[in-house]
Amino acid sequence: MKLIRSTLLAGTAVLISAGTAAAHTSYMLPSVFNTSEGELVTVQCSFTEDFPTPEIAVKSDDYHVILPDGSRDAFDTQTDLRQLVVLENGLEIDGTYRLTTGVRHGRKSTRALVDGEWVPVFGPDAEVPEEATAVKTAQTETVADVYVSKGAPTWDAISPIGRLAFLPKTHPNEIFSGEAFDVSVSFDGAPLAGHKMSVYRSGGHYEEPQFGIEQMTDDEGEISLTIDEPGVYMLMTRHRADAPEGAETDERGYTTSLTFEVMK
Repeated sequence: MKLIRSTLLAGTAVLISAGTAAAHTSYMLPSVFNTSEGELVTVQCSFTEDFPTPEIAVKSDDYHVILPDGSRDAFDTQTDLRQLVVLENGLEIDGTYRLTTGVRHGRKSTRALVDGEWVPVFGPDAEVPEEATAVKTAQTETVADVYVSKGAPTWDAISPIGRLAFLPKTHPNEIFSGEAFDVSVSFDGAPLAGHKMSVYRSGGHYEEPQFGIEQMTDDEGEISLTIDEPGVYMLMTRHRADAPEGAETDERGYTTSLTFEVMK
């Protein structure tokens, strides 16, 4: 059975094993994506290698909500557990809400250039090899988002956050099976062309082979996905670049994800 059909703008979509998302990826998963009369949404947030199984709670100082009028607000409640964070927020206003971890800075690491290859330097007491000819430090920076709409979807809450950013061209609460979902991908505001994007599906680990696809952005930094199977999905990508001026490390490893629902 064919699970996903991708309308390609550039490159080739390839079915992959969900296990190929080897590094942990943060995600936001709401209790509801669309509601007509709901007054509350509950969201879980975690790092996972098997979406959406929670493994490590996402500790962020920047959790927030973008309201339907585009203004920023804090979540009503937040409960930190070891494997996940549970957040709640009221849906008093009709329209689309952006629920996000915000920009989160994570662990730091060191690499050394030895015989022409970059090798990791593990552990707090690890020493850089004497034969190393260069050393680089890095830090992770992650953003995880989801959109929730009460009543008719609106656009004011849909905007990029962070250096590695997604901007949906199709409303993320109006994605239907067999119809295109278009997303623009940028870094520092410039289109990220020829860049690998990955898609995972809730429950995909029960399938054989495990569900997943990869697709490259086109010259305009955009992808167009046409998904045949209704369900809950996560779109994610990674990118390594020089850290901004004033950062504590030489580089940053960026990861951004967007959870979305495909409806019948």
